[in-house]
Amino acid sequence: MKILRDIILTLTFTSMIFTGRVFAADSSIKELETKTNISMDKKWTIKFNFSLNKETINNDNVTVTDSKGNKINTCIMPGGTDDSVIVIPKTEGYIPANTYYLNLGTGVQSLGGKNLVQPARMKFTIVDRYSDMSNYENLPKITGVKMQYEPILPNQNQTFYLNSSVDSPVQYRIYVSKYTYKTDNYAPYEEITNGYTYAANGKIASNKLFDAGEDGEKYKVLIYVKRANIKGAYSDDNTDFDNYYIDYFRCVKDISNEGVTKVNYDKSLEDVLSNQAKPGVSVTDEGPSSWVGASNNQIRYYLNPNNFTDDDGKYIFLKLNYVDDSITEEDVNNILKGKGILENTGKAFLEAGKENNISSVYLVSHVLHETGNGTSKLANGIEVDGPQGKKIVYNMYGVKAYDSDPEKYGSEYAYNEGWFTPEAAIIGGAKYIAEKYINNPTEKRDTLYKMKWNPVAPGTYQYAADIGWAYKQVKNIKALLDQCKNPTLIFEVPKYKE
Repeated sequence: MKILRDIILTLTFTSMIFTGRVFAADSSIKELETKTNISMDKKWTIKFNFSLNKETINNDNVTVTDSKGNKINTCIMPGGTDDSVIVIPKTEGYIPANTYYLNLGTGVQSLGGKNLVQPARMKFTIVDRYSDMSNYENLPKITGVKMQYEPILPNQNQTFYLNSSVDSPVQYRIYVSKYTYKTDNYAPYEEITNGYTYAANGKIASNKLFDAGEDGEKYKVLIYVKRANIKGAYSDDNTDFDNYYIDYFRCVKDISNEGVTKVNYDKSLEDVLSNQAKPGVSVTDEGPSSWVGASNNQIRYYLNPNNFTDDDGKYIFLKLNYVDDSITEEDVNNILKGKGILENTGKAFLEAGKENNISSVYLVSHVLHETGNGTSKLANGIEVDGPQGKKIVYNMYGVKAYDSDPEKYGSEYAYNEGWFTPEAAIIGGAKYIAEKYINNPTEKRDTLYKMKWNPVAPGTYQYAADIGWAYKQVKNIKALLDQCKNPTLIFEVPKYKE
């Protein structure tokens, strides 16, 4: 009779224990109970009913795979007892909302050299929101990080002010990774400390200088912490560690105050953040995830006005109201060259801007986005049969064009509004945009920043849930304004109370 004829596998969770039996007579994979809403940094403890041969506790016999069967980089190590194994994910954890499998192969042996006869597998799904830190218990954690420069200039050295959860001495190790918007990808981490170091007087200064690129660069900061002069409890490709923390900063070429007015708010940045961090309010698709909830530090990066006070970033604070006649019909028509049905409609955009107190260039930017540069069916006209007979209607802003059937609902709304020419749709749709957002009588949202974050009532009536939405519009709207000969530009930057 085989010694492993009846092996008990016990997977220990934060608040529960699951037990399943593996029988030698069955060579198929034993499917363990599926787990959901698992934290990104989840530490699995697998407990057997016999002592293990530690030489067989490795990445060949114990693995984690994704939904496509690809092996995930994990730390596999013996547990605190002879009959247990610990599995933790790579630093930064599993990807939110993704599904994984924890696999036990037959290469796992008892101390007496007997193999596990039946492989086992457990399916688990990660929570749908990013986290900024690991939370491995009974070990030092980083409880606070502040950076001297937000944003930082290329000639400045960053200083990190750090706090930990313990009174005893700890050491830190810091890495950075640059984000590329075009490829939606973070570069490999680069260390900016020289191994583990103490935070003298609570701070660590780096000699690393950062690249600002053409229009500013985003950096991710990964900070490890461990007990001083003791090997960390876990390890990854970078180092050993007890816990880690993730934050972000921006490097810019300069700070631009030209045309800038600062407006005081009676809320702190943390007050606004607390509302933006509520479930379902703020999402991101940066990096490897699909649209999932954004972490506090991911939100803070885009929410912090200081990060976007350079000559390019400040366009998220551009006043979207009609300012004066400095933008001409010639300017707008020049922008609209080659844009299909929108070509030579500059006069209508100027009229729409004046009538509704909206920047004509913002209206152009909005329409180009909604119509795919003038190519959409709603922009080029759809026939609708209604009380006034059959009419060709136009909808340039996608007003009421609900996702379930945008052409049907968008054209019906246009018919009811009498948008029977492209010009009528440009002018009429601008009124909707003005009343709903730019000149909303209750909460004016007359900058991209306000449309996204609505600082008067944060977390409500936002144009988009995407935390990067406002910044993603900057390149387009700036490129359009650069085609105008002499536009008057006014920027309004929020100043939150300290």
